[in-house]
Amino acid sequence: MALTFLILGITLVIVLNVNNFVITTKQEFSGLQIFLKNEVDEENITSFMKKLENNEYLKDISFVSKKETMDNFITNMGSDSSLFSDIENPCENSFVVYITKPQMSKEIVTNLKEDDRVSSISYYQDTIDTLIRVSRAISFVSFIIIIVLFILSLVIIENMIKIAIFARMREITIMKNIGATNWFVRWPFLLEGAILGMIGSFLSYIILVGIYSKVYDSLTLTAIFAKYMVDITIMKHLLMSLFIPTGIGIGMIGSIISLRKYLKV
Repeated sequence: MALTFLILGITLVIVLNVNNFVITTKQEFSGLQIFLKNEVDEENITSFMKKLENNEYLKDISFVSKKETMDNFITNMGSDSSLFSDIENPCENSFVVYITKPQMSKEIVTNLKEDDRVSSISYYQDTIDTLIRVSRAISFVSFIIIIVLFILSLVIIENMIKIAIFARMREITIMKNIGATNWFVRWPFLLEGAILGMIGSFLSYIILVGIYSKVYDSLTLTAIFAKYMVDITIMKHLLMSLFIPTGIGIGMIGSIISLRKYLKV
């Protein structure tokens, strides 16, 4: 049971982190960055901004000066930033905008590129679409794995309860002969199944949290990975809220199936 839940948990953790990666990436790259030619003066920059503001399909419009772009680039270079201190700023002024209707993305980009003031447009829709397709494929495969593991857990519990029934058949017969009700006989097996499921799920929870904590601490030392991984506290609460009730539920369901098949009470 613990091994089954451990595999189930690993699958779930992978799915959650992939989905979190896709959502975070989509938020970061769902916008357009429109670069203007260096010869575009302030008056034309203001005019272009009004054009963007008047477009009903654009929102959250922000101006990024070429100085700001260069400063951010130098900051991200860290210890190597001194290499760029004496060079002329090669960056361009730009606008960052977000599209309200994704289905209009290609049309909007095409129209903006026709403007003489536009130098280029950074557009990541193809990358986002690819990530979404990969995420869906992983989620589908994971769903199949989860179903298989769920059935496997039921089979494990069923076999364990079957063995317990056969080992106590004489006691059960005696209890029935002296007038014990069906539920009086069933409850110990239901309780046993629930306890087995709870213990198995709790052990796998402890192991999985330990593994995830090690991986999380190692990867989040780098800022690149930190924003893409599900927070360790959130993951702990989520796994606890899923594993324990699911373990108890699978244990009881497996017990009920086993009781109906092997115990005529």
